[in-house]
Amino acid sequence: MLSKNKLFKSFLLLTSTALIFSGCGGSSSAATPAAKPIPKVMPAWINAPLPNDNEQFMYGMSIASDRDSAIKAALSDMIAKLGTTIESSYESNEKVQGAYVDSTIKNQIKSDVSKIKINNYKVIQSHKVSYREFAVMIETDKRNLVKGLKENLEAEKKSISQEYDSLKDRDSLTRYNTKKELSERASKLLSEVLMISELDKSFNKKENLDYIAKKQKEFLAESKELKFFVGGNEKSAKFADSIKNYLAQNGYNVTNTNKNAVEIKVKTTDNINYGNSMSIAVLTINVSVFDKQQRIGGKSVVVKERYNGSIDSVYKNASIHLEQDIKSQGINEVIGINLKID
Repeated sequence: MLSKNKLFKSFLLLTSTALIFSGCGGSSSAATPAAKPIPKVMPAWINAPLPNDNEQFMYGMSIASDRDSAIKAALSDMIAKLGTTIESSYESNEKVQGAYVDSTIKNQIKSDVSKIKINNYKVIQSHKVSYREFAVMIETDKRNLVKGLKENLEAEKKSISQEYDSLKDRDSLTRYNTKKELSERASKLLSEVLMISELDKSFNKKENLDYIAKKQKEFLAESKELKFFVGGNEKSAKFADSIKNYLAQNGYNVTNTNKNAVEIKVKTTDNINYGNSMSIAVLTINVSVFDKQQRIGGKSVVVKERYNGSIDSVYKNASIHLEQDIKSQGINEVIGINLKID
């Protein structure tokens, strides 16, 4: 009986132990769920409108693959906005003046503005959006930018004016070429003047626009004064006509008198080399260019033509070939002058 009681107690003990362990196993299988990651909050400035430019600061913002690329893109954004504003200002000004809006000038303005280098910027916001995206917002002080632009403008105006003043006793072609170049340099200042006036409302835009217009008018006056007289000996008539025609076709004033004109003198000599099977005529065309008795150019051109018994035919063919050389090589190369041609 005792043995049964002991067996019964042992059975109860084993059963209780099994229940305890099974209960522990059940509780371990019901694991606590993992916490969900908290999504990153995007800074409000990234999606908000960019701050408006004001009297002191300009702003730019961009998102790119890294911080440096984002800064470069933000600077480009800032400059592009400025360019659009300046183009609009140019168009409005021309319409008020009743002038034609020149697309070439508009493109020049866009090109010049795009070349601006802004070094005095400050990164006022930055955020790593993702592992391959970075956002930045930059700010630049208009006053420092304007200061640099004004210094460049005044330095260029001074350089242009000094070169103009040095032309007083120079020959006609040098005056024409230099004033043409300086007029083009002055015209390129338009973009800078418009930029400064947009950034600094106290800037004297009219005074600087008048300066540009004055240099353009001075070149136009010089171009009207430039005249060419082309003459030569009897054998040179056709060659002189070729030179005259080229100058006239390119808009230059060809006159019938050498008074106050650049004089192009043509002198031609010929020599016929007779052969058994073929004869060759060798023509030497000597060109001399003078301005007020001062030689300013010239060249000797040798032309060889087949001689078939007619010297007139030789000169006719030679004049055709000279015209072709002038068109292909340019008049500067053929007659030895330095003339800036568009």
